[in-house]
Amino acid sequence: MPRRIETFFSSADREAIQAATTAAERKTAGELVVYVTERCDPHPEVAWKGALVGGALGALCASVVVWRLGGWGAPDHLWLLIGLQLGLLAGWVASRFDAIGRRLIGEEALDSRVDGRAAEAFLDEQVFATRERTGVLIFVALFEHRVLVLADEGIDERVADDAWYEISSDLALGIRRGTPAAALIHAVERCASLLEAHGVQPAEQDNQLSDEPRFRRE
Repeated sequence: MPRRIETFFSSADREAIQAATTAAERKTAGELVVYVTERCDPHPEVAWKGALVGGALGALCASVVVWRLGGWGAPDHLWLLIGLQLGLLAGWVASRFDAIGRRLIGEEALDSRVDGRAAEAFLDEQVFATRERTGVLIFVALFEHRVLVLADEGIDERVADDAWYEISSDLALGIRRGTPAAALIHAVERCASLLEAHGVQPAEQDNQLSDEPRFRRE
């Protein structure tokens, strides 16, 4: 089962991330939006894939037992049926663990769903709705173990993709090491410094997007 957001970020962490976002935006006209979701998709195939794999392994193990022991105490087909049923149950239970669930989904499907969900978040949070198109979305998917940084066209045309990839990779590493809040704060600061270095200078204008980090249970 996916770990809850509270296991990663306390109330104090959320306040610190918001404060870091506010401070970072004083350096640049860029608008930074931190978005964290527990999962990008229900991934309905995980349960049946787990049960299918478990059932196949259970039936295989039962067939080996029947072959070696001759099905003592019950007809051979009954042992196979028992192995299949136990395997189905064991596979379903195993699929509830995040690491196994991700393996059952596959890297390509995970990437595709995270990309799609990040694009939705970009639109839902109106990261595009800034005067100079200088919004930046820092997107974290906890179950999928994915991080993306998406910049609007006013910034994306100035900054190379490699720079965003480096920030997202370091953020993912920080989360993996057990310091998600500190890693997010550092990512926010690096985004602001990167924008400042590429000429996105601070402007005298109202805050166009809320600095409060978004946390979703989807």
